[in-house]
Amino acid sequence: MELDKLKQWMDLAQKMDTGDFWKGLFDSPAGTEVNGSPANGAAARREKKETFPKVDLYQRGPENWVVIELPGLYKQDVELSLSGQALTIRGIVKPPLDNATPLQTERFYGPFERTVPLPQLGDLSQVTARFEQGLLYVRYLRVQRQDEQIWIE
Repeated sequence: MELDKLKQWMDLAQKMDTGDFWKGLFDSPAGTEVNGSPANGAAARREKKETFPKVDLYQRGPENWVVIELPGLYKQDVELSLSGQALTIRGIVKPPLDNATPLQTERFYGPFERTVPLPQLGDLSQVTARFEQGLLYVRYLRVQRQDEQIWIE
């Protein structure tokens, strides 16, 4: 339950950082339809942009894990950078077929960039990453503060 709250908080923080907080605030939730068409007329006239890539955060033992979904990409297609307490993922998703006319596309293609705040990242935490079967795993040791009394003046 606490992880769900953390994920909601991190999504909100990212929207605030990227300026997307107010976009779509009053649109109907995704999937809400009336007679086969979106309930909100404004939402029907524009596509809803999905967040790419999808990111999950996990806590296991003394470590935090970030799992990033990157279907169809290789590790050389992706760039990771760390700035302060935030991990940035950049890359380009290329269509799988050259010189082909798409009849229907549901997958994302093109350049992407996403910044994810990393909870409990210490100044000296070693961050490691590995790419496996379309998933990028990023791991780091959590900073755990011991309970300590704070003197009130």
